[in-house]
Amino acid sequence: MKKIFSLLAIVALFNSCQQDIQTNTPAFQAKLNDVQWRANEARVSVDGDGGMTITAYTAYETVVLKTNAMNVGTYLLGTQDYLGNHASYSFDANDFADFYDTSVVEGPAYKLSGMLTAGTGYTNLPGAQTTGGSGTGLKVALTTLSGTITKLTVVARGEGYVAGDVVTIVGGNNNATVRIENVQQSNGEVTIEEVSNGLFTGTFKLNAVNSEGDVVTFSEGHFYKVPLQ
Repeated sequence: MKKIFSLLAIVALFNSCQQDIQTNTPAFQAKLNDVQWRANEARVSVDGDGGMTITAYTAYETVVLKTNAMNVGTYLLGTQDYLGNHASYSFDANDFADFYDTSVVEGPAYKLSGMLTAGTGYTNLPGAQTTGGSGTGLKVALTTLSGTITKLTVVARGEGYVAGDVVTIVGGNNNATVRIENVQQSNGEVTIEEVSNGLFTGTFKLNAVNSEGDVVTFSEGHFYKVPLQ
């Protein structure tokens, strides 16, 4: 019931954003659970370690995007480094409040790192099993060259994994390993595309989870010339 009420409350207070983001400066917008959403205000702050934090507001909502640096580049969310690269969404209106973030939680594997060890003796497989880590059931399709794995694609996400888990790919000489970067409920990325005269421009997308396991999704996110304050 709480999840249903939360979603209805959020939808009732969404802002329409039909205009091109570049007609508004600064601007911060996205699709929240596939509904257009725009912040009324956004600003950037820098912490003592040089990390960037964008805080965006509506009357009832706050979105925070935090990266561990303010350089142009892409920063992953939901990883073991989540305190440095982190996002949250909070809602507080009509005697109802909820909080979602990209902390480390258990779930189906989502993004994998590049190969930690490429292994030996492997062949192309459409669905190789894995062992190790906190969960079970992760399967990956393999592309190989001379017995080493050159590419892998998730074909079954499994369950019960946490960011940072290292799993071994079954097959060959059972010596290829890969790290799970984040899980399905808690993941995403913030890309800083430009920093000019104290104005920050970039993109973002994320899944964030609350204490009950409910998930909100931000997609097609953009921030444009958000000022440093």
